[in-house]
Amino acid sequence: MVEKLIRYILLAAVISISMVLFAQDKPQEKKSSISKTIKKTIETIDKQTLYKEKKETEQDKAEKKQIQTYQQADFDKLKDATHEDISTIIVLLGEIPLESKNSIFAPAILYNKNNIFNSNTDFAFTWVGFKATAKFTQKKFIWDNVSLQETLIGSFLYASGTNFGFFGERFNEDLLFYTNYTSEIVTLKISLPLYNILGLTIDSRQYFFIKRDTPPDFIMPKNHYNLFPRIDWNIEHYTEQGIDQLFNGIAFQNWIGYGIRSQWDTWGEPGKLQMGKEAKTFVIYSSTLTCGKVFGNSQNLIVRIRIKGGIDNDFLSQPRFGGTIDNAKLDVVHGTTVDQFRVESFALCNVQYGFNVATRLRMNLYADYAYIINPASQHIAGSGYGFRILGPGGLPIWLTHGISKNLSQDDNVSQVVMIMTAAGF
Repeated sequence: MVEKLIRYILLAAVISISMVLFAQDKPQEKKSSISKTIKKTIETIDKQTLYKEKKETEQDKAEKKQIQTYQQADFDKLKDATHEDISTIIVLLGEIPLESKNSIFAPAILYNKNNIFNSNTDFAFTWVGFKATAKFTQKKFIWDNVSLQETLIGSFLYASGTNFGFFGERFNEDLLFYTNYTSEIVTLKISLPLYNILGLTIDSRQYFFIKRDTPPDFIMPKNHYNLFPRIDWNIEHYTEQGIDQLFNGIAFQNWIGYGIRSQWDTWGEPGKLQMGKEAKTFVIYSSTLTCGKVFGNSQNLIVRIRIKGGIDNDFLSQPRFGGTIDNAKLDVVHGTTVDQFRVESFALCNVQYGFNVATRLRMNLYADYAYIINPASQHIAGSGYGFRILGPGGLPIWLTHGISKNLSQDDNVSQVVMIMTAAGF
Protein backbone atom coordinates (compact mmCIF):
# COMPACT_ATOMS: atom_id res chain seq x y z
CA MET A 1 0.00 0.00 0.00
CA VAL A 2 2.79 2.41 0.92
CA GLU A 3 4.68 1.58 -2.28
CA LYS A 4 1.63 2.31 -4.42
CA LEU A 5 1.09 5.59 -2.56
CA ILE A 6 4.65 6.66 -3.41
CA ARG A 7 4.07 5.86 -7.08
CA TYR A 8 0.90 7.94 -7.13
CA ILE A 9 2.71 10.91 -5.59
CA LEU A 10 5.43 10.67 -8.26
CA LEU A 11 2.72 10.82 -10.90
CA ALA A 12 1.18 14.00 -9.51
CA ALA A 13 3.36 16.35 -11.59
CA VAL A 14 2.66 14.46 -14.82
CA ILE A 15 -1.07 14.37 -14.14
CA SER A 16 -1.16 18.11 -13.38
CA ILE A 17 0.55 18.95 -16.67
CA SER A 18 -1.83 16.69 -18.55
CA MET A 19 -4.86 18.39 -16.99
CA VAL A 20 -3.55 21.81 -17.99
CA LEU A 21 -3.06 20.68 -21.59
CA PHE A 22 -6.49 19.08 -21.76
CA ALA A 23 -8.20 22.12 -20.25
CA GLN A 24 -7.01 24.54 -22.91
CA ASP A 25 -9.95 24.06 -25.27
CA LYS A 26 -13.43 22.52 -24.89
CA PRO A 27 -13.05 21.33 -21.29
CA GLN A 28 -16.32 19.36 -21.32
CA GLU A 29 -15.18 17.21 -24.25
CA LYS A 30 -11.82 16.63 -22.58
CA LYS A 31 -13.19 15.53 -19.19
CA SER A 32 -13.72 11.86 -20.07
CA SER A 33 -10.35 11.73 -21.82
CA ILE A 34 -8.63 13.05 -18.70
CA SER A 35 -10.15 10.33 -16.53
CA LYS A 36 -9.22 7.59 -18.98
CA THR A 37 -5.66 8.91 -19.35
CA ILE A 38 -5.08 9.13 -15.58
CA LYS A 39 -6.54 5.68 -14.96
CA LYS A 40 -4.49 4.07 -17.73
CA THR A 41 -1.28 5.78 -16.60
CA ILE A 42 -1.68 4.61 -12.98
CA GLU A 43 -2.49 1.05 -14.06
CA THR A 44 0.56 0.99 -16.36
CA ILE A 45 2.94 2.22 -13.65
CA ASP A 46 1.55 -0.32 -11.18
CA LYS A 47 2.36 -3.17 -13.56
CA GLN A 48 5.45 -1.80 -15.28
CA THR A 49 8.92 -3.13 -14.50
CA LEU A 50 11.45 -0.33 -15.07
CA TYR A 51 14.50 -2.43 -14.22
CA LYS A 52 15.11 -6.12 -13.54
CA GLU A 53 18.27 -7.86 -12.36
CA LYS A 54 19.68 -10.96 -13.99
CA LYS A 55 20.05 -14.29 -12.22
CA GLU A 56 23.57 -15.28 -13.18
CA THR A 57 25.03 -18.69 -13.88
CA GLU A 58 28.66 -19.63 -13.38
CA GLN A 59 29.15 -19.56 -17.17
CA ASP A 60 27.82 -16.00 -17.34
CA LYS A 61 30.26 -14.90 -14.64
CA ALA A 62 33.21 -16.38 -16.52
CA GLU A 63 32.28 -15.03 -19.97
CA LYS A 64 31.63 -11.43 -18.94
CA LYS A 65 35.18 -10.81 -17.65
CA GLN A 66 36.61 -8.65 -20.43
CA ILE A 67 39.79 -6.74 -21.04
CA GLN A 68 39.08 -3.11 -20.19
CA THR A 69 39.67 -0.63 -22.99
CA TYR A 70 42.56 1.81 -22.45
CA GLN A 71 41.36 4.86 -20.47
CA GLN A 72 37.76 4.15 -21.48
CA ALA A 73 35.13 4.03 -18.76
CA ASP A 74 31.96 2.13 -19.42
CA PHE A 75 28.94 0.56 -17.78
CA ASP A 76 29.66 -3.09 -18.57
CA LYS A 77 28.88 -4.22 -15.03
CA LEU A 78 25.49 -2.51 -15.12
CA LYS A 79 24.65 -4.18 -18.43
CA ASP A 80 25.91 -7.56 -17.23
CA ALA A 81 23.64 -7.39 -14.18
CA THR A 82 20.53 -6.67 -16.24
CA HIS A 83 17.96 -9.36 -16.96
CA GLU A 84 18.06 -11.03 -20.39
CA ASP A 85 14.63 -9.60 -21.26
CA ILE A 86 16.08 -6.05 -21.14
CA SER A 87 18.21 -5.04 -24.13
CA THR A 88 18.29 -1.24 -23.72
CA ILE A 89 19.19 0.79 -20.65
CA ILE A 90 18.87 4.56 -20.25
CA VAL A 91 21.21 6.10 -17.66
CA LEU A 92 21.20 9.63 -16.24
CA LEU A 93 24.13 10.64 -14.06
CA GLY A 94 25.86 13.75 -12.83
CA GLU A 95 28.40 15.17 -10.39
CA ILE A 96 27.56 18.30 -8.40
CA PRO A 97 30.45 20.07 -6.59
CA LEU A 98 28.96 21.87 -3.59
CA GLU A 99 31.57 24.67 -3.65
CA SER A 100 30.94 25.77 -7.24
CA LYS A 101 28.41 25.79 -10.04
CA ASN A 102 30.55 23.62 -12.31
CA SER A 103 28.21 20.65 -12.28
CA ILE A 104 28.64 18.04 -14.98
CA PHE A 105 26.15 15.51 -16.25
CA ALA A 106 25.73 12.95 -19.01
CA PRO A 107 22.77 11.04 -20.38
CA ALA A 108 23.61 7.56 -21.66
CA ILE A 109 21.96 4.86 -23.75
CA LEU A 110 23.21 1.29 -23.46
CA TYR A 111 22.12 -1.41 -25.88
CA ASN A 112 23.14 -5.04 -25.71
CA LYS A 113 22.29 -8.01 -27.93
CA ASN A 114 23.77 -11.46 -27.40
CA ASN A 115 24.36 -14.00 -30.19
CA ILE A 116 23.43 -11.68 -33.04
CA PHE A 117 22.36 -13.43 -36.26
CA ASN A 118 22.34 -16.73 -34.32
CA SER A 119 26.12 -16.58 -34.03
CA ASN A 120 28.58 -16.60 -31.12
CA THR A 121 28.99 -12.83 -31.43
CA ASP A 122 27.61 -10.35 -28.87
CA PHE A 123 26.96 -6.71 -29.76
CA ALA A 124 26.96 -3.74 -27.38
CA PHE A 125 26.42 -0.05 -28.09
CA THR A 126 26.97 2.79 -25.63
CA TRP A 127 26.21 6.46 -26.19
CA VAL A 128 27.33 8.82 -23.41
CA GLY A 129 27.08 12.55 -24.04
CA PHE A 130 29.53 13.30 -26.85
CA LYS A 131 31.00 9.79 -27.06
CA ALA A 132 29.67 6.67 -28.80
CA THR A 133 31.08 3.13 -28.56
CA ALA A 134 30.15 0.01 -30.53
CA LYS A 135 31.59 -3.32 -29.40
CA PHE A 136 31.52 -6.77 -31.03
CA THR A 137 32.67 -9.77 -28.97
CA GLN A 138 33.13 -13.07 -30.76
CA LYS A 139 33.08 -15.87 -28.18
CA LYS A 140 34.93 -19.15 -28.73
CA PHE A 141 37.07 -17.63 -31.48
CA ILE A 142 39.11 -20.50 -32.99
CA TRP A 143 39.19 -22.27 -29.59
CA ASP A 144 36.75 -22.31 -26.67
CA ASN A 145 39.17 -20.38 -24.45
CA VAL A 146 39.74 -17.55 -26.94
CA SER A 147 37.54 -14.51 -27.68
CA LEU A 148 37.98 -11.66 -30.14
CA GLN A 149 36.67 -8.19 -29.32
CA GLU A 150 36.38 -5.33 -31.82
CA THR A 151 35.54 -1.85 -30.53
CA LEU A 152 34.76 1.33 -32.48
CA ILE A 153 34.75 4.68 -30.65
CA GLY A 154 33.77 8.16 -31.80
CA SER A 155 34.66 10.93 -29.33
CA PHE A 156 33.85 14.55 -30.09
CA LEU A 157 33.98 18.05 -28.60
CA TYR A 158 33.96 18.02 -24.77
CA ALA A 159 34.35 14.24 -24.53
CA SER A 160 38.08 14.53 -25.08
CA GLY A 161 38.57 16.11 -21.66
CA THR A 162 37.29 13.11 -19.75
CA ASN A 163 36.51 9.42 -19.85
CA PHE A 164 32.88 10.42 -20.35
CA GLY A 165 31.21 12.73 -22.83
CA PHE A 166 30.02 15.05 -20.09
CA PHE A 167 28.12 18.29 -20.50
CA GLY A 168 28.74 21.17 -18.09
CA GLU A 169 30.15 24.62 -17.46
CA ARG A 170 33.46 23.13 -16.31
CA PHE A 171 34.32 22.09 -19.87
CA ASN A 172 32.92 25.25 -21.45
CA GLU A 173 35.24 27.37 -19.30
CA ASP A 174 38.45 25.32 -19.44
CA LEU A 175 38.51 24.01 -22.99
CA LEU A 176 40.79 25.94 -25.35
CA PHE A 177 40.26 23.60 -28.29
CA TYR A 178 38.18 20.59 -29.27
CA THR A 179 39.74 17.14 -29.51
CA ASN A 180 37.90 14.76 -31.82
CA TYR A 181 39.03 11.22 -32.40
CA THR A 182 37.89 7.94 -33.85
CA SER A 183 39.33 4.70 -32.53
CA GLU A 184 39.41 1.12 -33.75
CA ILE A 185 40.43 -1.42 -31.09
CA VAL A 186 41.00 -5.14 -31.58
CA THR A 187 41.56 -7.36 -28.52
CA LEU A 188 42.36 -11.06 -28.44
CA LYS A 189 41.64 -12.58 -25.02
CA ILE A 190 43.02 -16.01 -24.10
CA SER A 191 41.88 -17.80 -20.94
CA LEU A 192 44.71 -19.93 -19.53
CA PRO A 193 44.92 -22.45 -16.66
CA LEU A 194 45.09 -21.33 -13.02
CA TYR A 195 42.78 -18.35 -13.62
CA ASN A 196 45.26 -16.59 -15.91
CA ILE A 197 44.03 -14.35 -18.74
CA LEU A 198 46.25 -13.01 -21.51
CA GLY A 199 45.13 -10.08 -23.66
CA LEU A 200 46.71 -8.70 -26.84
CA THR A 201 45.34 -5.36 -28.04
CA ILE A 202 45.95 -2.92 -30.89
CA ASP A 203 44.31 0.51 -30.48
CA SER A 204 44.50 2.78 -33.53
CA ARG A 205 43.23 6.35 -33.18
CA GLN A 206 42.88 9.31 -35.52
CA TYR A 207 42.98 12.69 -33.78
CA PHE A 208 41.51 15.93 -35.17
CA PHE A 209 41.96 19.20 -33.24
CA ILE A 210 39.77 22.27 -33.76
CA LYS A 211 40.33 25.74 -32.29
CA ARG A 212 37.74 27.00 -29.84
CA ASP A 213 38.96 29.82 -27.59
CA THR A 214 42.73 29.98 -27.99
CA PRO A 215 45.00 33.01 -27.41
CA PRO A 216 46.58 34.56 -30.53
CA ASP A 217 50.01 33.01 -29.84
CA PHE A 218 48.65 29.55 -28.92
CA ILE A 219 50.25 26.66 -30.83
CA MET A 220 47.72 24.00 -31.76
CA PRO A 221 48.60 20.28 -31.49
CA LYS A 222 48.92 18.51 -34.84
CA ASN A 223 46.32 16.18 -36.25
CA HIS A 224 47.83 12.73 -36.20
CA TYR A 225 47.40 8.97 -36.21
CA ASN A 226 48.20 7.10 -33.00
CA LEU A 227 48.95 3.37 -32.77
CA PHE A 228 48.85 1.84 -29.27
CA PRO A 229 49.70 -1.88 -28.99
CA ARG A 230 49.13 -3.24 -25.51
CA ILE A 231 49.52 -6.49 -23.58
CA ASP A 232 47.41 -7.56 -20.56
CA TRP A 233 48.14 -10.27 -18.02
CA ASN A 234 45.46 -10.93 -15.41
CA ILE A 235 44.94 -13.48 -12.66
CA GLU A 236 41.21 -13.48 -11.91
CA HIS A 237 39.48 -15.73 -9.40
CA TYR A 238 36.35 -13.85 -8.42
CA THR A 239 32.65 -13.31 -9.01
CA GLU A 240 30.91 -9.94 -9.31
CA GLN A 241 27.14 -10.03 -8.97
CA GLY A 242 24.17 -7.73 -9.43
CA ILE A 243 23.77 -4.00 -9.84
CA ASP A 244 25.58 -3.59 -6.50
CA GLN A 245 28.62 -5.34 -8.03
CA LEU A 246 29.21 -7.60 -5.01
CA PHE A 247 32.85 -8.63 -5.42
CA ASN A 248 33.99 -11.93 -3.93
CA GLY A 249 37.51 -13.21 -4.59
CA ILE A 250 40.76 -11.78 -5.87
CA ALA A 251 41.97 -10.18 -9.10
CA PHE A 252 45.48 -9.14 -10.12
CA GLN A 253 45.32 -7.12 -13.36
CA ASN A 254 48.29 -5.69 -15.26
CA TRP A 255 48.82 -4.04 -18.61
CA ILE A 256 51.39 -2.00 -20.49
CA GLY A 257 51.11 -0.19 -23.81
CA TYR A 258 53.46 1.63 -26.18
CA GLY A 259 52.05 4.59 -28.14
CA ILE A 260 53.41 5.72 -31.50
CA ARG A 261 52.24 9.02 -33.07
CA SER A 262 52.57 9.61 -36.81
CA GLN A 263 53.68 13.22 -36.14
CA TRP A 264 54.05 15.40 -33.07
CA ASP A 265 55.59 18.69 -32.04
CA THR A 266 55.58 21.22 -29.22
CA TRP A 267 52.16 22.77 -28.60
CA GLY A 268 50.39 25.02 -26.09
CA GLU A 269 50.86 28.53 -24.72
CA PRO A 270 54.33 30.12 -24.73
CA GLY A 271 55.84 29.55 -21.31
CA LYS A 272 53.55 26.53 -20.74
CA LEU A 273 54.44 24.42 -23.75
CA GLN A 274 53.70 20.71 -23.77
CA MET A 275 56.31 18.15 -24.78
CA GLY A 276 57.16 17.92 -28.46
CA LYS A 277 59.06 15.27 -30.37
CA GLU A 278 60.03 13.41 -27.18
CA ALA A 279 56.30 12.59 -26.73
CA LYS A 280 55.97 11.16 -30.24
CA THR A 281 56.32 7.79 -28.54
CA PHE A 282 55.07 7.13 -25.03
CA VAL A 283 54.41 4.34 -22.54
CA ILE A 284 51.47 3.80 -20.18
CA TYR A 285 51.30 1.00 -17.59
CA SER A 286 48.89 -0.10 -14.86
CA SER A 287 48.89 -2.71 -12.09
CA THR A 288 45.85 -3.38 -9.90
CA LEU A 289 45.16 -5.74 -7.00
CA THR A 290 41.53 -6.14 -5.92
CA CYS A 291 40.32 -8.27 -2.99
CA GLY A 292 36.72 -8.67 -1.92
CA LYS A 293 34.63 -10.73 0.46
CA VAL A 294 30.85 -11.17 0.67
CA PHE A 295 29.45 -11.77 4.15
CA GLY A 296 25.95 -13.05 4.81
CA ASN A 297 24.91 -12.75 1.12
CA SER A 298 24.70 -8.94 1.18
CA GLN A 299 27.60 -7.37 3.14
CA ASN A 300 30.61 -6.71 0.92
CA LEU A 301 34.10 -5.46 1.74
CA ILE A 302 36.32 -4.48 -1.21
CA VAL A 303 39.92 -3.24 -1.16
CA ARG A 304 41.61 -2.12 -4.36
CA ILE A 305 45.20 -0.92 -4.82
CA ARG A 306 46.37 0.50 -8.16
CA ILE A 307 49.62 1.94 -9.51
CA LYS A 308 49.46 3.73 -12.84
CA GLY A 309 52.04 5.75 -14.74
CA GLY A 310 53.98 6.19 -17.91
CA ILE A 311 56.93 7.60 -19.78
CA ASP A 312 56.97 10.72 -22.01
CA ASN A 313 53.25 11.45 -21.63
CA ASP A 314 51.92 14.94 -22.25
CA PHE A 315 48.54 16.45 -21.34
CA LEU A 316 46.60 14.36 -23.87
CA SER A 317 47.96 10.95 -22.85
CA GLN A 318 48.72 11.40 -19.13
CA PRO A 319 47.06 8.98 -16.67
CA ARG A 320 44.22 10.65 -14.83
CA PHE A 321 42.08 10.00 -11.78
CA GLY A 322 39.33 11.54 -9.71
CA GLY A 323 35.58 11.38 -9.48
CA THR A 324 32.72 10.28 -7.26
CA ILE A 325 31.09 7.87 -9.74
CA ASP A 326 31.41 4.34 -8.36
CA ASN A 327 30.07 2.02 -11.07
CA ALA A 328 31.95 2.99 -14.23
CA LYS A 329 35.47 1.56 -13.70
CA LEU A 330 36.98 4.97 -13.00
CA ASP A 331 39.85 5.71 -10.62
CA VAL A 332 37.75 7.51 -8.02
CA VAL A 333 38.58 9.64 -5.01
CA HIS A 334 35.26 10.53 -3.41
CA GLY A 335 34.82 14.26 -3.07
CA THR A 336 36.65 15.05 -6.33
CA THR A 337 35.27 15.44 -9.85
CA VAL A 338 35.87 13.09 -12.75
CA ASP A 339 39.42 13.29 -14.14
CA GLN A 340 40.30 16.16 -11.81
CA PHE A 341 43.95 15.07 -11.72
CA ARG A 342 46.25 14.46 -14.72
CA VAL A 343 49.70 13.29 -13.63
CA GLU A 344 52.71 11.29 -14.76
CA SER A 345 52.18 8.51 -12.20
CA PHE A 346 50.06 7.84 -9.12
CA ALA A 347 49.13 5.17 -6.56
CA LEU A 348 45.55 4.77 -5.38
CA CYS A 349 43.83 2.77 -2.65
CA ASN A 350 40.03 2.42 -2.45
CA VAL A 351 38.14 0.73 0.38
CA GLN A 352 34.40 0.09 0.14
CA TYR A 353 31.99 -1.54 2.57
CA GLY A 354 28.35 -2.06 1.61
CA PHE A 355 25.34 -3.60 3.32
CA ASN A 356 21.57 -3.77 2.92
CA VAL A 357 19.63 -1.44 5.23
CA ALA A 358 16.24 -2.66 4.00
CA THR A 359 14.79 -4.65 1.12
CA ARG A 360 15.02 -1.70 -1.29
CA LEU A 361 17.79 0.29 0.39
CA ARG A 362 21.55 -0.36 0.42
CA MET A 363 24.29 1.77 1.96
CA ASN A 364 27.96 2.02 0.98
CA LEU A 365 30.84 3.56 2.92
CA TYR A 366 34.02 4.67 1.12
CA ALA A 367 37.59 5.60 2.05
CA ASP A 368 40.20 6.63 -0.55
CA TYR A 369 43.84 7.61 -0.56
CA ALA A 370 45.78 8.79 -3.59
CA TYR A 371 49.51 9.47 -3.77
CA ILE A 372 50.73 11.47 -6.75
CA ILE A 373 54.24 10.18 -7.44
CA ASN A 374 55.17 12.49 -10.32
CA PRO A 375 55.54 15.30 -11.28
CA ALA A 376 55.25 16.53 -7.67
CA SER A 377 54.52 14.43 -4.63
CA GLN A 378 51.02 15.02 -3.22
CA HIS A 379 48.72 13.20 -0.81
CA ILE A 380 44.94 13.27 -1.37
CA ALA A 381 42.37 11.71 0.95
CA GLY A 382 38.73 11.07 0.21
CA SER A 383 35.75 9.54 1.93
CA GLY A 384 32.06 9.22 1.34
CA TYR A 385 28.80 7.45 1.88
CA GLY A 386 26.15 6.49 -0.60
CA PHE A 387 22.77 4.85 -1.00
CA ARG A 388 21.24 2.65 -3.67
CA ILE A 389 17.47 2.86 -3.64
CA LEU A 390 15.09 0.65 -5.60
CA GLY A 391 12.20 2.89 -6.57
CA PRO A 392 8.89 2.14 -8.29
CA GLY A 393 9.14 -0.67 -10.82
CA GLY A 394 12.57 -1.66 -9.51
CA LEU A 395 14.14 1.60 -10.73
CA PRO A 396 17.63 1.87 -9.15
CA ILE A 397 18.77 5.28 -7.90
CA TRP A 398 22.30 5.92 -6.61
CA LEU A 399 23.10 8.88 -4.37
CA THR A 400 26.65 9.49 -3.09
CA HIS A 401 28.15 12.30 -1.03
CA GLY A 402 31.95 12.52 -1.15
CA ILE A 403 34.42 14.64 0.84
CA SER A 404 38.09 15.10 -0.08
CA LYS A 405 41.14 17.12 0.92
CA ASN A 406 44.58 17.62 -0.59
CA LEU A 407 46.78 16.94 2.43
CA SER A 408 49.86 18.41 0.74
CA GLN A 409 48.29 21.81 0.22
CA ASP A 410 46.41 24.26 2.40
CA ASP A 411 43.17 23.49 0.59
CA ASN A 412 39.69 23.55 1.99
CA VAL A 413 37.64 20.39 2.09
CA SER A 414 35.89 19.66 -1.22
CA GLN A 415 32.46 18.07 -1.44
CA VAL A 416 30.76 16.43 -4.41
CA VAL A 417 27.33 14.85 -4.75
CA MET A 418 26.77 12.15 -7.36
CA ILE A 419 23.32 11.09 -8.56
CA MET A 420 22.58 8.31 -11.04
CA THR A 421 19.61 6.28 -12.19
CA ALA A 422 19.01 3.64 -14.84
CA ALA A 423 15.88 2.28 -16.52
CA GLY A 424 15.71 -0.72 -18.85
CA PHE A 425 13.27 -1.93 -21.44
